[in-house]
Amino acid sequence: MQQMLRRLGLVASLAAAAAGCGRDEHVLAAIRPLATQKRLALPVEVYTLNIPDDLPGFAVPGPNGAKPKMLFLHGMCSAGVGDVQAFQFTASEHGGILAVRGDTPCNGGGVLRKHSLDLDKLDARIRAAFEVSGGEAKDLVLVGHSQGAYLGERLAEQWPERYSRLILIGAPTEPSAARLRHVRGAVMVSGQYDVTTRMKQAAAELQAAGIPSTYLEMPGAKHGQMGDAERVFGQAFAWLEKNALPRRP
Repeated sequence: MQQMLRRLGLVASLAAAAAGCGRDEHVLAAIRPLATQKRLALPVEVYTLNIPDDLPGFAVPGPNGAKPKMLFLHGMCSAGVGDVQAFQFTASEHGGILAVRGDTPCNGGGVLRKHSLDLDKLDARIRAAFEVSGGEAKDLVLVGHSQGAYLGERLAEQWPERYSRLILIGAPTEPSAARLRHVRGAVMVSGQYDVTTRMKQAAAELQAAGIPSTYLEMPGAKHGQMGDAERVFGQAFAWLEKNALPRRP
């Protein structure tokens, strides 16, 4: 196991760095607290993942240390680790999760990053990260937050056999049933104080198109924030496990 992330110091540095992210960056991901105290006894940690010829990623193992089976894409001007820490225990229980960092720095440097719009490059980076982890980038649950939701929708359109089930949080544009026509299922999520109509409508349109979908809301959360994440993601993962269409041969 590689060196564990020093959580408290990293969270503090990210919070300070966020103040320098320009106002033209329309997606700012807030760093949320760690898991609830009642669950801290579980042996779950976010660990760094050294990926050749790329930035280090990070991951949460599945049950009993299993290789991650899900993917997380963070929002613009974020490091993503705080987001994953907000639901790390639920992520572990449902198969583990892996994240790649954005390939473009915000404001010229620092730890906060965003993703470019090169889907082929992002897909290649994701496949390489899963290879390093010992897992496989196949039939994944993709969790996308803001810009990550925007890109996740387009990855699923291009490679639905790889990104087959989605949890999209606070997408900057309404997810399209036409783009997601081949996915097995999708959960649309908004913060209580975000633009909830966008994700509610997307869930309804997906359902009307015959794609299993539902809507969940994070209490007290603005755009870029994670509210009651362990509970909400627990519901999202459980819903997909129960309702997603069968895997295609």
